Amino acid sequence: MPNLLLKMSAPQKQFFLKRLASPSNLLSAIRNLSCAALLLFEVVAGSTPASAQTSTLYRLNKDSTFQQGCFPPCLCPIMIAVPVKGTFVLTPTGFDGLFNSYAVTDVNWLVSIGGTDTIVTGSGTYRFGGEFALQQQLSLDLQVGGDKVQHFDSGLVTGPAPFPDIKVTISVNGQVCFDTVFEVSASPVPLDQIHPYSLLDGSTFQRGCFEACDCAVGPLDPIIGTFALVPLDTTPLFREFAVVNVRWLALDPSDRIPVRGFGTYKVGGEFAVQHQLKLLLKVASEDSALFDRGLVPGGGNFPRIDIPISISGAVCFDTVIDIHAGPVVISITKGSLNNSNNFLQMGMSGPSGSDVVVETSANLQAWTPVQTNALTLDGVDLSVPLSTNQCQFFRARLVP
Repeated sequence: MPNLLLKMSAPQKQFFLKRLASPSNLLSAIRNLSCAALLLFEVVAGSTPASAQTSTLYRLNKDSTFQQGCFPPCLCPIMIAVPVKGTFVLTPTGFDGLFNSYAVTDVNWLVSIGGTDTIVTGSGTYRFGGEFALQQQLSLDLQVGGDKVQHFDSGLVTGPAPFPDIKVTISVNGQVCFDTVFEVSASPVPLDQIHPYSLLDGSTFQRGCFEACDCAVGPLDPIIGTFALVPLDTTPLFREFAVVNVRWLALDPSDRIPVRGFGTYKVGGEFAVQHQLKLLLKVASEDSALFDRGLVPGGGNFPRIDIPISISGAVCFDTVIDIHAGPVVISITKGSLNNSNNFLQMGMSGPSGSDVVVETSANLQAWTPVQTNALTLDGVDLSVPLSTNQCQFFRARLVP
């Protein structure tokens, strides 16, 4: 039936899509459906398989480590050797005949040094290839906590992990005498582990003086946009997530103020539920700043998130963002198949200010983008051309 999913109730759609999650069920469903177009909507957060010429979100694996201390031939112990967790983004930049090259951006790592969570940020490049044997090189400019930015490099080494996995060691001094070293083991994040969120009504952005300082408090402006949570770790006390693809707009009456960044979120506790949202945000053209309120009571309604964050704890001049957020819901508001001009027409609603790309596939493996639209407060009307395939699948995904 061409309009099968369009005609289904919400529980029926959920049951149907769960059945499609199994390859055997999927093949059976395809065999039993005589369809001109089957509408399959999926929400992801700006990440596609690494084979596509788009940015791919990576997550560090459990064997990634941070080390700082003495390496041969110097005779002193390694002072620090701890796990490191987090994410980064890999984007293809070209092929020079021997090497595939990539930009590495949005390095969003977390290291516990002396019991204190330390943020590692930065960017750089990655390349792999070679004429006779496969080689790779990872070069990153990283800032560890409040330290100065340092250049970490693996050099050109043989034996990369089967791409798209990455496994390589980077250091400041080539692991000679006193050095700082990252053992980087990373893989693309599966799409079903990227959980898109949108800011809800009541989220606000405010600048000015707070508490005892004698200056005016700025207007309380609404803020809209999206981000995504990626699971990092689960301990007996806390669940930890990377926060990626922060794409917000503060709606000042005279301007639109972009807010971009990434960070971490954790929720849990021993006796009472607590949570902490820590984001490195760039507001308009200003330098990035760390927004954090510490570990505070709350998080009992997770996956909903309700928490204020600020740069200096809402003391004196500060920027305060009061966040109310929940998992993204994209819904189809109407739909029809126009056989006369071979178009699938539908209306879609979702988080205002986000871009949504519609992709098509004949086999649910290779996807081709056919249309990109901006979601507004009123949603968006789509008219998607159909091919001559007997069955054609569509999905929609949010993009940064």
